[in-house]
Amino acid sequence: MSANRCLNCDGAIPAAARFCPQCSQRTDTARLSLADMTRDLLHAFVNIERGPLVFAWALLTRPGGIAREYVEGKRRRYYGPFATLAVLVGLTALALQLSGFQLLTQEVSTGPAAVLQRYFNLVLLVQLPLLGAVCALVFRKARLTLPEHMVLVAYTLSMRAVVLTALMPIAVLGSGAEPTPGQTFMFWAAWYVYFGWAASQFYDGIRWVSWLRGALVAAIGHALILGILAAFSAVYEWKGAA
Repeated sequence: MSANRCLNCDGAIPAAARFCPQCSQRTDTARLSLADMTRDLLHAFVNIERGPLVFAWALLTRPGGIAREYVEGKRRRYYGPFATLAVLVGLTALALQLSGFQLLTQEVSTGPAAVLQRYFNLVLLVQLPLLGAVCALVFRKARLTLPEHMVLVAYTLSMRAVVLTALMPIAVLGSGAEPTPGQTFMFWAAWYVYFGWAASQFYDGIRWVSWLRGALVAAIGHALILGILAAFSAVYEWKGAA
């Protein structure tokens, strides 16, 4: 695509224009950077072309396709990935507090879990750069910037937050205040499959290979977050015993 065409709508752009005359997207849209991430978080959350239900369905059915289009410059069609994640993580943390569901009891012991429960939004958000870095390593041949890898992670984590919020009241009514080992296993297995599927849509190459590599990314990210939680638990209990 030539430099005088809009990346979002492919409309012609006058040489001195700062915004596309057809869709109003900035004409300097290029590779994602940390500055773009910051601007996305500060941008009005509802300034998109499609409604939230349409976006939610697209996020469920083709998360990698949405992420790919966003990276390629089609940024007015959807909610921004980083603002979406920040809002949905906040709602998930609120639902966790209101429901009293002890989501982390399978990962860490009771004392540290109670502390982490209060800061569950941070537990979720720290996975954004963590998984982004793992994607950048596993899919390094894709030649994407770290923020571009993080677009995929942000959209998939957003859907995971929605699923968590929806499942909490069901789990509380069905099995009590904490997840069973079977529920925990099924949740993480579904996450591996979903992230692998999203990766197969986002990255170029053989689809099933990208799917397997995406599932590997999800597994590595899960192992890393468990390691962080275990380290936090050990330090917490060591300080409590001192």
